[in-house]
Amino acid sequence: MANLLLLHPARPDQIPPDTTQLQQRMAAIGFSAEPLTIAGERHYRPGENFLQLVTFLGCSPVVALGEPGITGDEFCHIAFDGPHDTVQFVSGDNVKQPRCPGCGYRIEEWQTIIEQWRDDPDLIWRCPLCGKEYAPQQLRWRQCAAFGRYFIRIWGIFEGEAVPSDELLAALREVSGFDWGYFYLQLKDQS
Repeated sequence: MANLLLLHPARPDQIPPDTTQLQQRMAAIGFSAEPLTIAGERHYRPGENFLQLVTFLGCSPVVALGEPGITGDEFCHIAFDGPHDTVQFVSGDNVKQPRCPGCGYRIEEWQTIIEQWRDDPDLIWRCPLCGKEYAPQQLRWRQCAAFGRYFIRIWGIFEGEAVPSDELLAALREVSGFDWGYFYLQLKDQS
């Protein structure tokens, strides 16, 4: 099982103008540190200021900052994912029914909407309750799914356990030129 906090540009179509510069800035502020290879992919250890840049909630959070080992993907590490050529929908086993931004209607058929969106990226969904129309990216995904072309993945963070600090979000905004959001991802079966 893997639990992640993902950071992403606030608008799904946005990508950082220079991803190398973004990664260098994250290292410079102490968010990420030296690289490591996991399953043939480049990841990074948390930097010296990681615990100040990611705010852990609750009275005694457990953060495994060590080496991968018995806990598998649950040790904390970081990967920069993208930019992808097209907007991606990212969700895990923790996805909740999204809601209509206009009236809060709970959308039970969200999987069908996503399948249709993959075939037609210009798809518009019409709420059966309030009648307003929205693109799937505009639905309220309740921090358990998101659309984007670029993501920063942070392993070892359980849903609701931590949030990016204002300082981290400001650094991302400064280097990219736009605002960022976040959501939580849980993957139970990784085979």
